[in-house]
Amino acid sequence: MSNIPRSSKSFPYKYRATRTYSELCKRKFDSKIEARRGEELKLLEQADVIDDLQYQVSFQLCKKPSIKIKIDFVYWLEGEPIYEDVKGMGETREFRVKRAWLKEKFGIEIWVTS
Repeated sequence: MSNIPRSSKSFPYKYRATRTYSELCKRKFDSKIEARRGEELKLLEQADVIDDLQYQVSFQLCKKPSIKIKIDFVYWLEGEPIYEDVKGMGETREFRVKRAWLKEKFGIEIWVTS
């Protein structure tokens, strides 16, 4: 993993997270902790423990106004889909509302890891 330099003109990331590039996953992550978890999951996928690892999967909760929730990781474990989100600083009120809305609308439970 390597830290991605930001220009001095860019806005700071939420909760001072450091955008991080993963050579293993060949992609950028919003934080070091998310990159670390992404690499763990990638290794599990390569070892055939999990299947079909996807990053930043979006679900539309409402069309008008457009409200979406983006989940960090979706993968299959023992034939069941797992929806996982990484939170380094705890859950915001907005996330808790969208999480409940996602469960109500689609029956999807999000595993929150840190």
